[in-house]
Amino acid sequence: MPNIVIIGNGVPAISAIETIRAEDQESSITLFCSEGVLPYDRALLAAHLAEQIKEPQLHPKHESFFKEHGVDIVLNEQLSRVSTKRKYVAAESKRQFPYDRLLVTDLGAVHGPDIKGHGKEGIFDCAHYKSIGALGQHIPFIDNAVVCVSNFLGLNTACALKMLGKEVSVVSAGAGILPDIFDEETTLLLKQILEGKGLKVMAENAVEEILGDAEVKAVRLRSGKVIAAQAVIFDDLKADTRVFTDGSCEGVDMITTDQPSSGVHDFGLKVLDGTCAGMVRSGPQGGREYMQFDGPDNVYKKIFVRDGHIVGFVLFNAAFAKEKLLRDLLEGKAVAQTQEQLFNEYFQTVS
Repeated sequence: MPNIVIIGNGVPAISAIETIRAEDQESSITLFCSEGVLPYDRALLAAHLAEQIKEPQLHPKHESFFKEHGVDIVLNEQLSRVSTKRKYVAAESKRQFPYDRLLVTDLGAVHGPDIKGHGKEGIFDCAHYKSIGALGQHIPFIDNAVVCVSNFLGLNTACALKMLGKEVSVVSAGAGILPDIFDEETTLLLKQILEGKGLKVMAENAVEEILGDAEVKAVRLRSGKVIAAQAVIFDDLKADTRVFTDGSCEGVDMITTDQPSSGVHDFGLKVLDGTCAGMVRSGPQGGREYMQFDGPDNVYKKIFVRDGHIVGFVLFNAAFAKEKLLRDLLEGKAVAQTQEQLFNEYFQTVS
């Protein structure tokens, strides 16, 4: 009977189990959770940090799901090596898990940017359960935090810290916020709204050095500016692939992200009520985009239309329109072709 080993602690590990069992009821499945907890939804970590949700709500599936699907869960072992030549996964306890097929959704071990001073206490990532837990324990000792934001996890973590009463400085490599996700107009407006909510945004910048002795005291930016901080949080992480001791990932199915390029993303927590779905910037396929911004209320709506159908949208503080927009996006419904008609259909309750 074939042995399938899955390494991962995120939602993709659950999806992999469901996909396998839909076609294969016989193979043995071992799920190696190197973080020591059941798989969890990384998108909810910031809400947990902000005390909006309890720890059990992080986990989409509980033990009964894995029992029903015939999955052996390894929770109390640390991953030490993967041999793709001899086809086994090894734990630090020396226990080995042979496999015929290996799926890796995440390795648990990551490393952030190679920045001077990176070994100090007070440096966290915002994509892992244990790191967010450590950040939560560090909260009483934080007055000022620096969050390097390149994705939704980083943005939500910055908002969570603001909700907890901390002074937050957001560092972004682009001119606005999330330039690799949104178009320039949206990124600059997002920056403007965050600043209006009291977050400091250091755009077109980067952390070059983390200052302090054993603990973080401040950061020095590329611009030369020094910002006081007792915590630095990164969201741009690289998987630590040194566990692949054969020097190759050949023959391994890698599913390495919890954040698909399309799909639905809610972001900003209570600092900003943001939602986006589908294509959120114009692409080579053409199409049209319709935008409206109500400055006093920070209500921003942008809809992307191609060939008479909605292909994506971004909403700030207009969540009431989300369900209808998403339904029509997923169903491929034909929509009106003028901005007035389109906005009347979806936003007519806006005064």
